[in-house]
Amino acid sequence: MKAYKNRNLFGSAMVLLSCILLFSCEGEDIFDVSNDGYVGNYSESICFGVSQDGNAQTRSLSSDGGNEYTAEQFVLRSQDSADTLCVRAIVSEGIHSSSGRQTVTRATPVAEGNFYDAFHVLAYWKKNGQLVQEQFYMDEDVSKKGNNLWSATNTYYWPGNGHSLQFYAWAPEDVFTATPQGPTETTLEYTVPSDVALQNDLLVTTTGELNGNSNTVVPLTFRHICTAVRFETGSQMQAGTISSVTLKGIKKTGTYDMATDTWALTETTVDFTQELNHATTGTETAGSEVTSAAQTFMMLPQTLSDRATVEVVFVDGTTGTERTLSASIAGMDWPQGTTVTYRISITPEYEFNLSDERTLDAHYEIYKTNLVVSGVPSGQSWTISAPDNVTIQAQSDMNSWAQQGYWTEKRQETDASGNLTDIGSARGEASYSGTGSRDFPIAIFVPENIGDEKRSIALSVTVNGSVVQTINIEQYAPSWYGSNIGCERLEGDMQPWGFYWSSDFKLVFDLTKCDENERQSLATYVNFYQSFIIRLIAFLIGIDIPDLSYVTMDAHGGFLGIGEVADKITIDLGSLDAGNIAESQDDGQRNTRDIYNFEGIQLTNNIINRIQSIRGYTMKIEGSGSLPTNNAAIACMKLNSWNVVTAQNEEVLTLTNGTNPEWYLPASGEITGISDDEHPLSGNYWTSTSVQDGHEYAYKYDATGSTSQERRDTQLNVRAVRKK
Repeated sequence: MKAYKNRNLFGSAMVLLSCILLFSCEGEDIFDVSNDGYVGNYSESICFGVSQDGNAQTRSLSSDGGNEYTAEQFVLRSQDSADTLCVRAIVSEGIHSSSGRQTVTRATPVAEGNFYDAFHVLAYWKKNGQLVQEQFYMDEDVSKKGNNLWSATNTYYWPGNGHSLQFYAWAPEDVFTATPQGPTETTLEYTVPSDVALQNDLLVTTTGELNGNSNTVVPLTFRHICTAVRFETGSQMQAGTISSVTLKGIKKTGTYDMATDTWALTETTVDFTQELNHATTGTETAGSEVTSAAQTFMMLPQTLSDRATVEVVFVDGTTGTERTLSASIAGMDWPQGTTVTYRISITPEYEFNLSDERTLDAHYEIYKTNLVVSGVPSGQSWTISAPDNVTIQAQSDMNSWAQQGYWTEKRQETDASGNLTDIGSARGEASYSGTGSRDFPIAIFVPENIGDEKRSIALSVTVNGSVVQTINIEQYAPSWYGSNIGCERLEGDMQPWGFYWSSDFKLVFDLTKCDENERQSLATYVNFYQSFIIRLIAFLIGIDIPDLSYVTMDAHGGFLGIGEVADKITIDLGSLDAGNIAESQDDGQRNTRDIYNFEGIQLTNNIINRIQSIRGYTMKIEGSGSLPTNNAAIACMKLNSWNVVTAQNEEVLTLTNGTNPEWYLPASGEITGISDDEHPLSGNYWTSTSVQDGHEYAYKYDATGSTSQERRDTQLNVRAVRKK
């Protein structure tokens, strides 16, 4: 900065007050200090420059963290006919002139590029901690003198040690009907002009107390203290002309306290009208401007009075009929420093969308997505409903099996005799309800499509008893080939075939640093799968549970296995002979089932998954091999329908339709002719057939249907198949 010489004033050494800079930000606070942007010739006076701060942050308005929310929706009605127009009231952060958030006064809201040519500054002066009440230290208009430079006519200096200054400023400088007349006052009085062209975007700032010997840049942050009100059309609008808009019953006079940033309004209300003659074509997109930047209403922030009304005069483009339509907006809040946009349309502008629209595969599918809701006022309820055995639930409500990727159908419980009783859905219900607007993480459970053609599933959205939108989900049919067999259409993650390990391969889990309650629950879980009673119940309901003797547990406490606390769990996979399994070349269903159920390996995987959900465990691997928790057969088994069965207070899974999976990993003899015109096969894929009398290899195939051997721990593509 330019150096200034010291001067003596009031008998003490003074240091010239440094230049004050401001920057722009889109939000409640739009101007602040910067050390950049000094332009022009400096005189020995306080000077002000405006520069942009690209890092300015705005405060959050909505409950879900967004920068806008729908405050309410209502219907404009005509007293002379059945004509109506729907209006959505959107409150958004900052003062702007369009839905694109372009910051926009004197009838055009203010940004850095069109900041006022003049504003007023007060400096409140304290000496030895006491307010000097006889006078303001500074009480001046500052005006624009050149490029990015505002300055006062008089020269002011820092008052020195033992003194402090506090600055207040407002813009524009000449619109308030009363301003502070002495250092004990901090209020401004204002009346909104009836003519919208004369309404101003009012800006105010204040600082803390600054040391009188600072000789530093004074940080000023101007904030919008009005509320901008504008109109736009939605995507559903008929052709015609919006002749005028009127805000009725609006408070127009108040007192603003700069020290507390609060308004006190008088109860007198008036009407504000604009003649617009704005033509609508019927082809507008949502957010099409009706009131331009220069036509933005600049109102006092308030909770609207009982007689507050919006009135629109609309001329029908077909008949030429003029209708006056109105609705009460009593009780709505117009927050300070925000823009309230009234969006007009023929029908309510509710928006319901899925965050990742995609076509689902033919098998049983859990479609995890966000339901993105906008346009629904806070507290307003809605329901989305599904047909054709499709169900919906919140992702947070998904059971632990569904979280792992299993498509679960029913919850069942069994008695000691193996009798099953249905106790409810394991995948939500046919409808899902919520309130307001935000993102709702949901899971849509879609049954398999085993037809010949892609199908469409229509989810209907209901608000206030009426269907307002339909969301269509597309689902592929299998790519049928060969002798009544078809494959899935979309490939997931690559997988190993699995069961590849050395004879000394072990997983050793140390649990001593885990939560004791978690360790006790885990011990109960392991004992559950190793108990005679559960194996008996499983046998009665058609599930084969081995004794899992290769899973050993060190535990303490408890009695007869009840209440034990697990210390260490060892899974001796190397002791299992993984040869001579899944050798069929034409029965992929049996191969897949045998791989999945091999020596209770899937139950062991459940134990591993349970351990890995506990904090504090450590795992040591002895020998070499691949973990059993993911393989090609498991990936295919998850594409089927399962029931969750509760037995002895623990859960097991059973296939909904018998013991054989409907979707499975094809045997080496079942891939002849496999093809997909829309999503062609590419690369290498696993079959479910292992190499006979081997422990290391299984068969793979390529896009031409040629088979060859591959080591089981290799990562390959997977396509499940299904018989027609």
